[in-house]
Amino acid sequence: MVVQADRLEWIAKHILPHEPHLRVWLRGLSGIEVDDIVQDTYAILIEADVAHIQSPRAYLFTVARNLVLQHYRRAKIISIVALADFDAQSIMEDAPPVDEVVSARQELARLHATMAELPEKCRDVLVLRRVEGWSQKQVAHHLGVSENVVEKQLARALRLLGRAFGRGGPDQNEVARSETAQHRSIRRHHRPG
Repeated sequence: MVVQADRLEWIAKHILPHEPHLRVWLRGLSGIEVDDIVQDTYAILIEADVAHIQSPRAYLFTVARNLVLQHYRRAKIISIVALADFDAQSIMEDAPPVDEVVSARQELARLHATMAELPEKCRDVLVLRRVEGWSQKQVAHHLGVSENVVEKQLARALRLLGRAFGRGGPDQNEVARSETAQHRSIRRHHRPG
């Protein structure tokens, strides 16, 4: 019975908030009883193994979509309009909710603006190392500076970004140790045989 209670709690937390969106989608389809599909969807979810479900919203819509398809297959007379409606209606696949997309875009714009405010050398090192994936040696050669300068500028850039985003930023020594360890690892793997 504990497992059933856990599953009901999971459904209440992860599925129930999406029911209004499901109902809106179902109302756009012809020839179905919205309440019946919703009830059948919950009946399936109560029996489902929810541990593997990574996107509850997508799972909910997929179960409902399959039930609608079953309903259409069983119907003695299927309206062409109903099938066209079903085909034209798009189910929100595994896409995140709109508010999450907007929030992520705002965060990305904030990151872009913050990076634009970094000192030029810090920004160049950060972009080449962390965005472009260049090695410390490549960055140093490209910018005409020592690897030590690259290390320090990267640490400074990360610290400034960390502060700007309220995360305190990594310790400069921690970044330097990480960069040195990466450099040693690359040298070990690229030794002439």
